[in-house]
Amino acid sequence: LDVDEGGTGIPVDEDTAGILLDVDEGGTGIPLAMDTDRAGIPDDTDGAGIPLDMDTEGAGGPLGSDAPEQRCLSLEELGNYFQECIEVVEQLERERDRLIAELAQLREPALQEIRHAHEEIQAACRLLAKVELERDNLRDEIRQIKQKLFKVTKECVACQYQLESRRHDLSQHAAYQGELQSQAGQLSGELSQLKETCEKEKEVLRQRLEAPPCRQDNLYLQESRRLSLEFESFVAQSRRGLEEHYEPQLLRLLERREAGAKALQEMQGEIQGMKEALRPLQGEVSRLRMQNRSLEEQIVLVKQKRDEEVGQYR
Repeated sequence: LDVDEGGTGIPVDEDTAGILLDVDEGGTGIPLAMDTDRAGIPDDTDGAGIPLDMDTEGAGGPLGSDAPEQRCLSLEELGNYFQECIEVVEQLERERDRLIAELAQLREPALQEIRHAHEEIQAACRLLAKVELERDNLRDEIRQIKQKLFKVTKECVACQYQLESRRHDLSQHAAYQGELQSQAGQLSGELSQLKETCEKEKEVLRQRLEAPPCRQDNLYLQESRRLSLEFESFVAQSRRGLEEHYEPQLLRLLERREAGAKALQEMQGEIQGMKEALRPLQGEVSRLRMQNRSLEEQIVLVKQKRDEEVGQYR
């Protein structure tokens, strides 16, 4: 069999509908050389099957010849002729049916291939939709993980800022404590110096009192008593002045020292608590980063798999 341009196996003497090119459009198997309106009667005959070269009277003679010389066809001969035409038409119809069945058989593998390809395309589309859905889900998970990572990073930065501010306050507190300690040492030195001076003056006066007087008269005794009273008054007044001047400062220094020590302990406890709170946050950050990296690798693998499957179905 000759095939057409599409390779479907249609004979070249047939049209695309599987009908012979030498038959009419209705596929009745009547040759085109025959008149389709006259049921397979040749073109050289009229509607009654009488040749056109016969006269209209049915005498069977040519039109250009005399009637007695030609023999007219009988009804039996006409019936036989029509029967032969009908048999030819039936044979042509059977041939047409056979060719149509053969064409359907030839087209069946191509149709099966087309159906199979269509099913594969539908499966690829379903797989593509599934992959896109998984991709969207992975994108949502990555977005949520990024939001959670941003939140954890923000909290970590806030904790680090608080820790640095507490360290700065602690350094300032340590400097202030050192300054207070230096002032306390200075005041202690001044107090010890005053005590030494008082002791020296007392020793001088005691030596004067214990020394034998050159003149044991009442005037000398009165003067000594007066000087002793003045000295005691001076010492008491100096002591009260020192106590009034330095005691509040010493009390304030002691209070500040105790408050600084307490604040230092509290700050150290808070710093330790922040370090302990920061440790799980750092672990969570590292875990989220590893999870994010794993999700990105899964997305890359899914994209590669999808591209490979799309390439196969193409």
